[in-house]
Amino acid sequence: MAALLNAMRTARPGELMQRAANWWCAEFLNLLPPLLAVILSAAGKPRIVLDRCEGTLRLRLTDPRSGLNACETSSLDAEPAVAALLTRHGLDVRDVELGLRLPEASVFSRDIVLPAEARGAIDAIVPQDLLRRTPFKAEDIYSDHAAGRTSDGRIAVRQWVTRRQHVQEAADQLRLPLAQFGFVVFGDMAPTIRLARKSAARQPYRIALAALCCSAVLLGGMLAGLTHVRQQAALDQLDTEIAVERRNAERVRATMEQLRERRTALARLRLQRREQPGLIDVWDEATRLLPAHSWLTELRLTEEASARRVSITLTGFSAAAPSLVGILDGSKLFVDAALTSPVAMDPIEGRERFSLQARLRTPDPAKEATQ
Repeated sequence: MAALLNAMRTARPGELMQRAANWWCAEFLNLLPPLLAVILSAAGKPRIVLDRCEGTLRLRLTDPRSGLNACETSSLDAEPAVAALLTRHGLDVRDVELGLRLPEASVFSRDIVLPAEARGAIDAIVPQDLLRRTPFKAEDIYSDHAAGRTSDGRIAVRQWVTRRQHVQEAADQLRLPLAQFGFVVFGDMAPTIRLARKSAARQPYRIALAALCCSAVLLGGMLAGLTHVRQQAALDQLDTEIAVERRNAERVRATMEQLRERRTALARLRLQRREQPGLIDVWDEATRLLPAHSWLTELRLTEEASARRVSITLTGFSAAAPSLVGILDGSKLFVDAALTSPVAMDPIEGRERFSLQARLRTPDPAKEATQ
């Protein structure tokens, strides 16, 4: 009882009504026979999914009332094949919902997050957001969505979109009018796009069930009284103020993190500048060392993170390529110079082609400290 009272105090009025309705529906269905409970539930109607692949018609029949899940192929047209399948399982075509299966490449999905206050207007917000943020036009697509809750109480919405052209082409291949299909699925994926919302006139049982839920909610509201309403209003105001202050604190924390990262990056750059020469220094030293009869076609720096050292590779042409090893070893910037490939005479340039590699000389930490 204490947990129930605590949940009633912390929940918003809309959430409290939704929880009460869900509890009432669940308890009401538990009192009914299993078959009737399945019929009244959202998944009570049998479904047939059709698709044509390489000239063969595939049909999948599912019936949640009996747990039936039948899959077969047929060489007949869609209409006689569906009629034969229903006859074998003792079903009436008026009680079955037909659907199309399209390739997975025909569906586009996206995720959006909405504030908790938008719970009552999801069906209107999500399509408008799709048209505003994407190049799709309402007359060219079918779309559907499913909503859930995130850990922070917001609404996470997954939306699926497919073009009407793809659906129409699939229906034309089956030689059936598009109006006979109620939904579209994609490959082996879970998303389902409903082509038309269910009419309220076809759901008498759900209307009766909704009426029972509303009566339970009204009785609960009368028992709660004005005291609960005033307390909830005060809690809502506090929640709003806390949310505003939390956002302000998060902005300050984000700013501090950005400043800390920039300061760290600047210190790292300064340290790297002190520890090793840069590309300009290497370029100047190589230009100064190479004799007039030699020139470079490539200069490449390679950093070895594991050994914390930098190697330089020089490729080019020279009249005396082997002598370049001693020239580089005499530099104050390069060390361990060596040829990485045999010297070969280039007939076009009339020079020896060479490839040298050396390491950059790292400064002595003790000297750096004294300086």
